[in-house]
Amino acid sequence: MEYVLQSDVYQIKLASLISNVDKDVMVELYQPLVGANASILYLTLLKQKRNEDEENEYQLTHLLNILQFTPAQYLSARRMLEGVGLLRSYRNEARQYIYVLYAPKNPKDFFDDVLFKGLLIQSIGEKETKKLASRYKVNLTIDQGYEEVSASFVDIFHPNYDDAAFKKNFKDSFVGHDEGRIRINFNDDLFTKYLSDTLGIPELSVGKRDLKEIARYSTLFGFSEKQMASVVAGLYSVETSPHIDFAKLAIKAEEELRNNKPSISLEMSVMKSDDPISEKCRLMDSTVPAKYLKILQNNTKVSNSDLQIVESLSKNYGFSNGVINAIIDYALEKCENTLNLNYCEKVASSLARGNAKTAIDAMNYLNRKTTRKKPEIAGENKVKVEEKVSSKKPKSKISDDEMNDLLRELDTEKTRRKAR
Repeated sequence: MEYVLQSDVYQIKLASLISNVDKDVMVELYQPLVGANASILYLTLLKQKRNEDEENEYQLTHLLNILQFTPAQYLSARRMLEGVGLLRSYRNEARQYIYVLYAPKNPKDFFDDVLFKGLLIQSIGEKETKKLASRYKVNLTIDQGYEEVSASFVDIFHPNYDDAAFKKNFKDSFVGHDEGRIRINFNDDLFTKYLSDTLGIPELSVGKRDLKEIARYSTLFGFSEKQMASVVAGLYSVETSPHIDFAKLAIKAEEELRNNKPSISLEMSVMKSDDPISEKCRLMDSTVPAKYLKILQNNTKVSNSDLQIVESLSKNYGFSNGVINAIIDYALEKCENTLNLNYCEKVASSLARGNAKTAIDAMNYLNRKTTRKKPEIAGENKVKVEEKVSSKKPKSKISDDEMNDLLRELDTEKTRRKAR
């Protein structure tokens, strides 16, 4: 588990030239994704690096004082920057850090990236995202009647390539404009192997640019390399360029998501307690919503309308499985075992404002909300009405038998994965 100490020290390195335009992109496009704390941390580290005369070592306690951050706030902000690829952190056993800063994506690359564009829409809405995008539009259309009269390089310089100056080779590493790239857990080699071995598509048929886009969609939909190979196989065409229609890929991936949810993640939330509620929260965090719904309705098929609600919560709010399952559980309890889209979105908006990340976050938030005192009611004797604040733990919608069945299924899945 990562932690920080005020006695930690760090150096800063620049992997890229970072311009004033990059700073604008950081504030306008990245800040809605990572938050103001991460944004000011990035700009402060950049300023520290530019102010130094030579490579210096800094005390973390000084940085915390400058930013007025607690260690926890600092760590959260740093991890946000790491998540979007703007910062890479390295540490040795003496707790000395090296922070490497990368430039933000240029606006074109940002809006072409399905993950970044999607996260921005989730953060500020589609209307505001389009307004931001319009600020970076360019119009390079040349009116009729104009022809280019620009001079070429050789027209001006007439280089003599036999001159020794053109044969000099500098072996040093120089700074460029290296944009931050997010780390995606997608194995290109494994994906192309599935395409080749199982589906007969040669490994070299998919270019690096297509692989990069496929990896993004894999992250977006939570698909494994094998699942993505299956999705891509039906869309690959040798005769067209590009070989893959990514608009159709998105549609097919959504259909696959409805019919065949991605593999169950076996990473559990960090909860020490083994009581039923903690156990239930771990199950919520580790179970895809379609599977969770199926368990709640005695392993019968989940309706398309319910799956659309689940997809809406994932697509529009970016919630984890645990939070979505908590919303499902809460909505079914409050709406007499019926999933109502408007009600679910109302709960989701509250949880988004409450910054819920896991099932236990969501359940704690919703439980506090329902045990809050009602306001005083004017009327005879001004009777004060108060909801009963129960100290009992939230009621579980899963029976002991169902929970045991799901635990056995998760154990079986875990064993099967290890055997691969």
